[in-house]
Amino acid sequence: METDLKVHVLVVDDNNINRLLINKVLSKWGATTDFAENGVQAVEKITANRNYDAVLMDVYMPEMGGIEATQVIRAKQEPYFKQLPIIALTASMLTSEREEIEQSGMNDFILKPFDPQKLFEKLSVYQKV
Repeated sequence: METDLKVHVLVVDDNNINRLLINKVLSKWGATTDFAENGVQAVEKITANRNYDAVLMDVYMPEMGGIEATQVIRAKQEPYFKQLPIIALTASMLTSEREEIEQSGMNDFILKPFDPQKLFEKLSVYQKV
């Protein structure tokens, strides 16, 4: 597997162990990461920085979940917010959840615990050339 990934990723997950695990995998590939613990922090960081190539967004979090955070981001007028790739992180994938993810404006999803190969494939689409 190729291991060079030129992306700047915002990882949004309320579980510190998940954030550490994703960071370990992404940094091994050369990707840079930033972190948020809930949707409120994610919206603040994305709005303030506008420098992420992709977002890994947990669906269920306290304060504001990933679905709601994505809706807030997508509602902003600038093209960056409409085009920013947002990938849902979810532990289960029921049909209703999949519909919710798609309707919120998320681009894709990855199941937790995640398969590093699948994560690499999904993120490599969004890397800087």
